[in-house]
Amino acid sequence: MTTLNYPPSGLSVLEPAELYAELLAGQPLFILDVRNELEYARNRIRGRYPVPTLNIPYFAFIEDEESAVAQVPTDQLLTVICAKEGSSQYVAELLAARGIATRYLRGGFQAWLDFYDVRDVVNAGWGRIIQIIRPARGDLSYVIISAGEAAVVDPGRHIHLYQEVAAAADADITRVLLTHLAAGRLSGGAALAGERKALLAMHPYDALHPRTLSPAHLTYVPLLGGERVALGQLLIEAHWFPGHTPGHLVYRVISPMGDRFLLTGDALLLNGCGRTDLGGHAQEWTALLFRSLQEVLPTLVDDRTLILPSSFLSLAETRSDGVVAAPFAALRAQHPALQVDSAASLLPMVTTPSSELPAAVDTFWRVNLGLQPLTDEEALELEVEPSLCGLSGY
Repeated sequence: MTTLNYPPSGLSVLEPAELYAELLAGQPLFILDVRNELEYARNRIRGRYPVPTLNIPYFAFIEDEESAVAQVPTDQLLTVICAKEGSSQYVAELLAARGIATRYLRGGFQAWLDFYDVRDVVNAGWGRIIQIIRPARGDLSYVIISAGEAAVVDPGRHIHLYQEVAAAADADITRVLLTHLAAGRLSGGAALAGERKALLAMHPYDALHPRTLSPAHLTYVPLLGGERVALGQLLIEAHWFPGHTPGHLVYRVISPMGDRFLLTGDALLLNGCGRTDLGGHAQEWTALLFRSLQEVLPTLVDDRTLILPSSFLSLAETRSDGVVAAPFAALRAQHPALQVDSAASLLPMVTTPSSELPAAVDTFWRVNLGLQPLTDEEALELEVEPSLCGLSGY
């Protein structure tokens, strides 16, 4: 395979940030994905709207170039994507030489997996709430800043990003707040707290392996719900909200102006909820979630409260400014999980037909509890696929 150190004349290179901007804007795209069938099946480029995509593995162009090229549309710009860039650059050059408008993604799908978008949810005199989006996986996390202090909520494993965001705002990370024990992403909570000598906080129920009850090998501050913590000019309240996990917490942020923001973790998403069947007690955990939604949630919100989840299911959930958030009024009027009148009615919205635990879930739990080390290569492999923890109720 021939790879180039620079794009040939007439061949453009697309950066992950540029791809994301086009996906958010709903611009016409046609993806030619030249990864193998298995890699393509595990994850692909998804946008605000369905993205036309053709999967022709790279080796098809090597083994029978004419046949492979014959399958490629010639009436529109092609964006070629492979695993790490080299194969897509080769195919893009081959197609460009035939007069087909083509470009390729720098860094390939691995660069897309590692891409994060950083946006202000709010930037006010009292401080900022910053949302960090990982579009390839549907992960969301937050940096809350006020008066030189920063709290990070549900950080991913690339902890340098949160340190850079806080440093750019001249803020010191003093707290790392976890909403729950994640089963679909690798948490950077313990590593970030250790690096910054900050307090790591979580509910003690989620410091136990959900199936084996093995205790976490982490140093953390237990939050039971009801705690109130000052962060600069802000007040952050922890509230127990079990269901997706037994120890799930939500965090309500109150500004000095009375603005309210509810960070709901994976319990309540904009278009769905977190699964209740991962721990092997689907009916019991669904009953907990139903109570949380019906009895706890109304005490924490009014129609103007901004809901900020830790996962999203589709880029269609983003606002026009790219932020994943919605006032509670919008959810109250249409969210299926808020319309049901029993845990039995909620059950099919938050469980899957299969009773088998996804193989990766136990690994996520063990790693996030500090019970199992993970190499960088293993971490890359574990996070190739989108998170499986959220389900749409629509």
